[in-house]
Amino acid sequence: MSRQIKTNVKNWFFGMLLMFSLVMMLGLKLMIHFQVDLLMREVRLLEVERDRLLSEREKMLTQVNRLKNIDRISKIAEQKLGLTTDPEPSFTIRLEKFSKVEHLKKEFAQKQGQVKRDYQVAGIK
Repeated sequence: MSRQIKTNVKNWFFGMLLMFSLVMMLGLKLMIHFQVDLLMREVRLLEVERDRLLSEREKMLTQVNRLKNIDRISKIAEQKLGLTTDPEPSFTIRLEKFSKVEHLKKEFAQKQGQVKRDYQVAGIK
């Protein structure tokens, strides 16, 4: 082959290589932009979903607070279950010396024998 043909082949080869490189770079750039657009769309959808879930969470928290209101629970217990609060005050006994326990047991047993009550708990007598 002559020198001229070799030079033309080299120039053609480098031209094609340069053209292929430019097309590849353009293709990669378009692919990256396409992937970024997909990710941004997904981010927007996730933000909307997050906002919806936060709103639903707030609604549920207000509903929980409303449902666990002690006045409401007491009202339901009285109306539907027939439960009432004990009008007698309750006492807490704190024992400092355990030697008095036997005496307290006997005294308590005597009081229990004197006063018998029917307690109604959740409709059971």
